[in-house]
Amino acid sequence: MLIEVIDLVKIYKKGKYEIKANDNISFSINKGEIVGIIGPNGAGKTTLMKQIATLLIPDKGEILYKGISIVKHPQIIRGKCSFLLEGMQNVYHYLTGEANLLYFAYLNKIFGEKAKKRCEELLKRFGLYSVKDKYVFTYSAGMKKKLAIATCLINDPEIIFLDEPLSGLDPIASEEVTDFIRILVKEKEKTFIIASHNMKFIERVTDRVLWLKEGKIIMEGDTGNIKNLFKKKEIIFYLKNDNKASLRLLESNVELKKISNNILKVSVSLENKELLYFILKEFEVLNIEEMESDFEIIFKKLYDRGN
Repeated sequence: MLIEVIDLVKIYKKGKYEIKANDNISFSINKGEIVGIIGPNGAGKTTLMKQIATLLIPDKGEILYKGISIVKHPQIIRGKCSFLLEGMQNVYHYLTGEANLLYFAYLNKIFGEKAKKRCEELLKRFGLYSVKDKYVFTYSAGMKKKLAIATCLINDPEIIFLDEPLSGLDPIASEEVTDFIRILVKEKEKTFIIASHNMKFIERVTDRVLWLKEGKIIMEGDTGNIKNLFKKKEIIFYLKNDNKASLRLLESNVELKKISNNILKVSVSLENKELLYFILKEFEVLNIEEMESDFEIIFKKLYDRGN
């Protein structure tokens, strides 16, 4: 076991009021795992990550790294982890791409030829070598994000924290960075702890998820298992439009989608035998598809359940 979090509590005080950002949280992470931390705004995701990275001190509880307390001995994990903050504060816009990496190498006590070689490797690996001498403010959003992630790898860390790594990116840049992170986690075999609101990204990248709400872990499990647990037992029918039969469906509050003048689309639960029988009897069925689970829809349902 690489990391173990035990009964962790973090309280923020504002005047007379106290907010439990983390409320008796316990979980563990194995070496090489990619763990996603999800939840609504204010759930305590970033606070939790910052405590594991020793950027915040817990009010109660314990965090162990390979069995040793990092609350009492924070130095044992520092230098072995990197943190990408939301908003890309990891990069300096008025330095070049190469200068950014050399600066972070210096902060990690990597000097001389070793630093230059490490920078060159990362710039080439991230597809930024051709723009290494350009100022970062000239980079696209996707390039800036890649450079920010590269600064997290300059010290070859064991654990990498990513806080909203797709924040501020357009769909094309998000897809590019998602694909890059997937390759990175596969090739590097490092431990990733990722906080994100982007459910499609979490589904594609992580092995396991922790769902936080109001500072507590509401659900925890393997990404694939959770998806299967909430898999919809529904099928999609594509039907030849029949005005009379369609009207009867609408009167029964069944949602129909008109694909064209002649084709209707409807989703039906396999448990609704009466509706299934009616559709098969009254309509000409053009095609049938299985309803695929959508991770974003799953967690919207979980959020609603937690309210």
